[in-house]
Amino acid sequence: MKTINFKKFEMFEDISHSSKVEVDVRKELADNIYKATNGIAALNLALKIYRSEGAIAFTPEEFALLEEFANTGTPRFIDSFQANVHDDGADQK
Repeated sequence: MKTINFKKFEMFEDISHSSKVEVDVRKELADNIYKATNGIAALNLALKIYRSEGAIAFTPEEFALLEEFANTGTPRFIDSFQANVHDDGADQK
């Protein structure tokens, strides 16, 4: 399963990725998903992110929805999102 810690999200500061800052993006990200997507799956995803306290695991379906949404963001967020994804290998067979 893929995991991300949105409370300690490392955001790139420049295009060279030579510096980054740790940011809590839970509320802002959850609000944006809540406002810009449709369906109960999106609502559940927004709440899961908003209520998280550390790294959280996503089902393949949740991650696909999250990744699709993340890829509509700024280039800075897209790059940072990909860098924050960790794969624990549990979804591999």
